[in-house]
Amino acid sequence: MRDKGARMPSRASDEPSAHPQARSGGRPRPHHVVAAVLALAVLIALVVTGVVPVTGLGDTTRPDAGGATASAPGRTAYASPTPPGTPSGTPSAATPSTPPGPLTVVGLGDSVPSADTCGCTGYVEQVGSGLGQLTQRPWVVHNDATGGWTTADVADDLLTSPTREHLADADLVVVEVGANDFDLGNVADRACLPAATSGCWSATLAGLRDGLTRIITNIRQIDTRPDLRIAVLGYWNVTLDGAVGRALGSDFVLGSDALTRLVNSTVAQVAATTGAVYVDAYTPLKGESGERDPTGDLLEDGDHPNATGHTLLRTAVLDQLADAGAIAAWRPPPA
Repeated sequence: MRDKGARMPSRASDEPSAHPQARSGGRPRPHHVVAAVLALAVLIALVVTGVVPVTGLGDTTRPDAGGATASAPGRTAYASPTPPGTPSGTPSAATPSTPPGPLTVVGLGDSVPSADTCGCTGYVEQVGSGLGQLTQRPWVVHNDATGGWTTADVADDLLTSPTREHLADADLVVVEVGANDFDLGNVADRACLPAATSGCWSATLAGLRDGLTRIITNIRQIDTRPDLRIAVLGYWNVTLDGAVGRALGSDFVLGSDALTRLVNSTVAQVAATTGAVYVDAYTPLKGESGERDPTGDLLEDGDHPNATGHTLLRTAVLDQLADAGAIAAWRPPPA
């Protein structure tokens, strides 16, 4: 395409020829033939060199307002505008001019990420909307978490078609599972303390470690992109907490807190060894020392987060993703 400031080549004169053709019925004189041949040769040379444009041919590179040029059917090529001062015909670097498409969040796990008992917007969905605001890009959320599920249930779900389809296009997978793996009837048993060395939990903790590792490995086998992010959450408590938990006695409070810390430590270790992002769900609801009362952030059952509890978890996920550099990587490049 010609620069706006470039001069158009002069057109051939429209004036009558100085050498009129011979009268009707006569043959052109030899020097006219030579002149005609020479004129034709000059014209061809001008066309070949581009001084005289060829008209009547289809133009296969139709520029439009967005800088796009028509290409093969179904494809569009984009080129950046020619910088000022660049000579006409100098190629310029191609740069995208369309905004990135939507990104995808997939939620996996038990009743906490599913939020099916809350009657509110769960933290997985809140993470999707929060990422939309932080990255200025649209996000789609597929929440495949189900109440009551164990790590084995989630691992089995990764074999099903709907979940695999969601994961194939995932940019972020949020996983919270493991509390239902345990027989919580022994939580108040002082013989199960200290939790880290107790035979009450060792086999289940090993199963949690292996199951969660398998889940993350299988997710990466389904979605093989290197920029996939997996966020794995721990718990504020693997069982009842707040006023409901305290009503069950001090042994229950002590035992449930000890087991929860051990579960969280296991989840964090798995995240570190698999390249996932560990999200601390304990501190937002219980505080670093564990003395914060989470009653106001839980439903009446003392087991599941309410609307404010889900908002705390949402903030924890977004903060950890920001610390890991994921949110910055999801932002579109500057125009």
